[in-house]
Amino acid sequence: MNKPDTKRIFIIEFLFITYIILTLSPSLQAQNADQQLSFNMRNATLQEFIKRMENSTGYSFIYGEEVKINKKITLNVTKKTLKEILDIVFADEPVSYRIIGKHISLQPKKIKPVSRRFTISGYVTDGASSETLIGANILESRQHQGTATNPYGFYSITLPAGETELRFSYLGFDTQQHTFALQKDTVLNIRLATNTQLSEVVILSDKPEAGIKATQMGANVIPMAQIRHTPTVLGEADVMKTIQLMPGVQAGVEGSAGLYVRGGGPDQNLILLDGVPVYNVDHLFGFFSVFTPEAVKKVTLFKSSFPARFGGRLSSVVDVRSNDGDMKRFHGTFSLGLLSAKVQLEGPIIKDRTSFNISARRSYVDLLAKPFMPKDEKMSYFFYDINAKVNHKFSDRSRLYLNFYNGKDHYHFTSKELESQHSYGNQYKDKMSIDWGNTVVSTRWNYIFNNKLFSNTTIAYNNYLMSARSEAYSKTYYGGSDQEKVSNYEANFRSGINDWNYAIDFDYTPLPTHRIRFGGNYLFHRFRPEVMTSKIYEQASGSVQQDTAFHSLFNKYIYAHEASVYAEDDFELTPRLQINAGVHISLFNVQKKTYFSVQPRLSARYQLPKHFALKASYSKMSQYIHLLSSTPISMPTDLWVPVTSKIKPMQAHQYSIGAYYNGLPGWEFSIESYYKQMRNVLEYKEGVSFLGSSTNWEDKVEMGKGRSMGIEFMAQKLTGKTTGWIAYTLARSDRQFAEGGINNGERFPYKYDRRHNISLSLNHKFSDRIDVGATWVFYTGGTATIPVGVTGALRPDGDMVKEEKLVTQRNNYRLPGSHRLNLGINFNKKTRHGVRTWNISVYNAYNAMNPTLLLYKDNIHKMKKLTLLPCIPSVTYTYKF
Repeated sequence: MNKPDTKRIFIIEFLFITYIILTLSPSLQAQNADQQLSFNMRNATLQEFIKRMENSTGYSFIYGEEVKINKKITLNVTKKTLKEILDIVFADEPVSYRIIGKHISLQPKKIKPVSRRFTISGYVTDGASSETLIGANILESRQHQGTATNPYGFYSITLPAGETELRFSYLGFDTQQHTFALQKDTVLNIRLATNTQLSEVVILSDKPEAGIKATQMGANVIPMAQIRHTPTVLGEADVMKTIQLMPGVQAGVEGSAGLYVRGGGPDQNLILLDGVPVYNVDHLFGFFSVFTPEAVKKVTLFKSSFPARFGGRLSSVVDVRSNDGDMKRFHGTFSLGLLSAKVQLEGPIIKDRTSFNISARRSYVDLLAKPFMPKDEKMSYFFYDINAKVNHKFSDRSRLYLNFYNGKDHYHFTSKELESQHSYGNQYKDKMSIDWGNTVVSTRWNYIFNNKLFSNTTIAYNNYLMSARSEAYSKTYYGGSDQEKVSNYEANFRSGINDWNYAIDFDYTPLPTHRIRFGGNYLFHRFRPEVMTSKIYEQASGSVQQDTAFHSLFNKYIYAHEASVYAEDDFELTPRLQINAGVHISLFNVQKKTYFSVQPRLSARYQLPKHFALKASYSKMSQYIHLLSSTPISMPTDLWVPVTSKIKPMQAHQYSIGAYYNGLPGWEFSIESYYKQMRNVLEYKEGVSFLGSSTNWEDKVEMGKGRSMGIEFMAQKLTGKTTGWIAYTLARSDRQFAEGGINNGERFPYKYDRRHNISLSLNHKFSDRIDVGATWVFYTGGTATIPVGVTGALRPDGDMVKEEKLVTQRNNYRLPGSHRLNLGINFNKKTRHGVRTWNISVYNAYNAMNPTLLLYKDNIHKMKKLTLLPCIPSVTYTYKF
């Protein structure tokens, strides 16, 4: 038997004892840790506290020099455990503890680093002209967060401190990238350089409120390049006619510039010029609009999820922003076409501080036709526009804008006739003139309170006035002056509306994924529906027979007050779900009657994988004014009138859903469907109409309800030498009134209910010298009310006593469809001092005889369509210097 190994036995015994100690230590530790202790000390240092604890508990403390406390220890506890005492002592100190057996280890607390956030803000401008860029994109590539500039070119983005990489981009400009360490709030103004490699005719710019990434639905940004290159009648580039190519939008009459959006009428569109409402936007009886492309910077159309900052109309918002003016150099554009001549000038008043932009347009058909007019008959018509703007920069925080617009249409007709023989004869003279137009004056002040809060204050005056004057003069003489007979009749008619407008808007961006807008607006309306005066003067045989002046009974102003407040919040609920929620609250006071409306707005976007997105929205809108009109084209005799105690405000509820895809490089696809309910819409009663008089207009109309629904599809090619879009709309719109009223209470199609609407727009750039454009449209016809027969009582001899047209249903006839192809080509050439462009365009290239008006002949009970716009070629010369 071998002798035991003493060394091996020692090792086994040591391991066994160690095991016993480790096994029993938790219970021993728990026993000591649960011991009830009492302490009373005042202003003790850490070392004094540790020494007393060691003496009282038998525990030893292990710590290093890095362990420190912020204040001395004052303790008064009774019957507390060791753990409870340590929790009290180190609760507000940068020290953590751990009990290990009979030892207490002290360590500095591991404080999670709190990343501070700082805000970067500033303006993004055109580097060549200092013109602010609306909707420029700003992206932080490390955090994958971004924002866009507001309508005044200002941006704000809040990011964590540290290395930051910002990317600034805007279509048509070189992208800029800035990398720096973000350590404080920073003002960063960016000047982007024009990218000459990109085609000017690219259709869609970056769209913070209109693209697939935006929360808004039914929003379209209309690029100025597209407006300038869209072929139109007589070569007149027109903002409104380009908007008509969008899905859900149509022209009321062939060739006109009117807008009928998703089943609404022309007075249901809120048209804003730099934030100020404009009531009449038509020239030449609605065939052209008042906006000249040379004066405009950006146009945005909203027709679905209306942002809460807009109110007062049911169908759409057209937000037009004008150019600010070049702060660096002087330049301009001159254009000469078949209908009008235009000139635009801009440049610095004080370099880098103050700039101006002015544009003017005048038609000159009257000047060309004047030499060819008959001697005894003169007729003239012309229109003009003047846009002027001054932009002054006080500092990076404060800017002031002064805007002025004046436009006018003038029609004049004079006819003379002289019959004379020997000592007697007759002399006749007739005159008639009509003038109508707008004047808009506004002052806007931008102020940045801090790098997250931006404000805009607007004070504006808007006046629309129509005046008509007619005079009939006749003179008959029989020899001497005492045998003369003179008769003179004069009549004057005036109508209009003018507003004083005060608005303040705030834009607050606490985070890149959170943007809040709020503000208020006050409008003081003064309606003058009509003022008519007339005078009759007669003289015979040297004595006055009659000298009388008449004044219409409806000769008073109608004053109204309109006020509103709004708030909207655009925020990211999850990385995939973004919400825009808001409310617009308004009131309207007229003739001691006050209407109040709360209008909620909600839209959401959900981002699916692989470039798909879904959107949904709901909007409520209210409208307090109406346009009285009986003609299918815009006439100067159309009158604006407010709601009354009898006529309630119109209201609309609109629901929309849509799907969007941009996975195909350079393309975007969208499909939207909508359903809109309308209340208190107006229609003329059976057998009555409005013809230039608002007297008792409330008795000529009925209030009812309407609905419209549709599906809109749009495919857009955004980049490349060939760009464009195709849009298709399937829609339906109808009206219904109380039983016994219009159409005996049964539903009937709206006047401009068109089932199918297709528009195609293409641009192709062959080279810097040649580019072409084409548009093709097709839409089914609207409706009209046509008599199906004649009723009346017969006398015994067979003669009709009273004949009346027999109408069985409102809007019972569907007009034929219309289709049209417009073509245009530009020849560009660089010269020593600028660029010269010849534009040759053809409106209605294959001469489709589309109906502009439908005439009903009572005597033969037949209809005849009238085509005013056949194939019309035009040539325009433009020089940019």
